[in-house]
Amino acid sequence: MREQIEAWLERCQKLVDEHREKNFPSLCRQVLVIKWGKRYAKIVRTETAEGETKPFSSSAWAFVDMTNGDIRKPASWKAPAKHARGNITDEKEGMGWMGPYGPAYLK
Repeated sequence: MREQIEAWLERCQKLVDEHREKNFPSLCRQVLVIKWGKRYAKIVRTETAEGETKPFSSSAWAFVDMTNGDIRKPASWKAPAKHARGNITDEKEGMGWMGPYGPAYLK
């Protein structure tokens, strides 16, 4: 499951990079990082100023349930929302509900 999450994260990073380059080319790059937990892989979005090593901004971007691959929107820094926004193993490889700012809201 870890390899699938890492591959999905690469697709998400590409989505974020393309959006940032098109709409905000002068701003610093946003980098998505995995923080592995017992059940969930927390995806953290970080921003680091040019020439700096420590991020000046970070936020929970998404959660992935490592037992079944469900993608969840963050409810807070520590917890995912109740309802899944897709799965990394579905026909769209987890990208159906993803945008440059994370998983979409439920309609």
